[in-house]
Amino acid sequence: MNIFAITPNFQNIQTSKKNFLNNRNVIQANNLNYLPHDTVSFSGKEKAAKRTAHTIKDLIRDSYDAQIPKYRIMGNKLMDSLEVIANRLKDKGVSFDREYCEKSTVKSTKSFLSKLIRSGEQPMDRVRATLFVENPYDLKLINDELLPELNARGYELLMIPAKTSGRKVLAKKPDFDIRLADIQDKDIQHLSDKLKSCVGKPQKSGYEDIQMRLVDMTERGKDKTPIELIILFGKNYAEAKHNESYYVYDITRALSNTLHAAQVKEPELNTPAKRIQNNIAIIKDQLNSFISKPLYINAKNLDFYHDEFQLPVEITKANAEALNGLLEGIRSKIPLHYKAEIAKVSSKEYDKEIEKIIKSSAEYKDREDKTIYIDDILETRKKLIKTLREHKAEDMEVIRAVQERFAETIKKYGKRPQTPKTTTVST
Repeated sequence: MNIFAITPNFQNIQTSKKNFLNNRNVIQANNLNYLPHDTVSFSGKEKAAKRTAHTIKDLIRDSYDAQIPKYRIMGNKLMDSLEVIANRLKDKGVSFDREYCEKSTVKSTKSFLSKLIRSGEQPMDRVRATLFVENPYDLKLINDELLPELNARGYELLMIPAKTSGRKVLAKKPDFDIRLADIQDKDIQHLSDKLKSCVGKPQKSGYEDIQMRLVDMTERGKDKTPIELIILFGKNYAEAKHNESYYVYDITRALSNTLHAAQVKEPELNTPAKRIQNNIAIIKDQLNSFISKPLYINAKNLDFYHDEFQLPVEITKANAEALNGLLEGIRSKIPLHYKAEIAKVSSKEYDKEIEKIIKSSAEYKDREDKTIYIDDILETRKKLIKTLREHKAEDMEVIRAVQERFAETIKKYGKRPQTPKTTTVST
């Protein structure tokens, strides 16, 4: 039994309303909402709940809300700067689409909380923008012209820990990541020494970009707000990124990161958790093959190679049925997984694991009497079972939302059956 799989990251965070499918990109599509009761929303709007700051989540939310006006000012300044820079470098294939960036220059509170809970770390893209560079492989342009233009307007690369010893930072590096396919040594040589080690690989989906985080040195205070700048090939690539995010990435992220049953570490063979994780791996691979990779290849062809050749982006009826079967398999395995886990926690044999949980708690460490009584075990078991039941309900909502989004994916990318041609036979 994985203890941490059923232990929430934030003990006091209320999770009665979650947005399981939350778009991460600059253009935000209408997200699916977690509906705690049998309700139907045709408008996509939620009624504002009464806000009472009595949980950790409430305090974090209110603190972030208070910073949004400041972030908007920072975002506007960033966009003003990028407009000027793009105009100065337009002859070298640099362009900026303000309308595109304005749709989500500042990360929404809902998205901020979702990412914070999911990763356990402060999101670094509270203020963000996208710049189009027709040839991002021209690292000389990036290094010798774009970065100096940013520096001249008060922006510097954020330095992050590169080497640590305990809590002590021994060395730092720029938060700069080049994720381009087939990058060559002759391209990298144009980078400064501190950036030459910042070359990564494209994502498995085929997505490519250059990503950096900046700080505005004119911002008051010691702790500077991280600013994310993403460089893409062009507008077609940005559209592909938006579509891939909504129709593929949101689905695979919800399955991999939000589904509690998918977080079980090293599940035993043939257990429901193992089968759930196997299904998720196949779904991710299939969606990447059918949609993500051809989307990005086609967009790169248009923006970078100026080639109108396009690969088909579609899912056949047979493949759609297979993927629906895998999702339905996950849905059917969720109750079986939690039935087995609750039985395990309820057994007498699990008492020693419960004792470990008690000893690791802050309450136990603070109390003088270190004796673990039967009431302690019973109370902890009750809490664990309650958490498992809550996780089961949340997982069922996740898979419901995923199946709804997948239906949208099939509607957009499902291969349409061809109407057979009829021929007239003359007599």
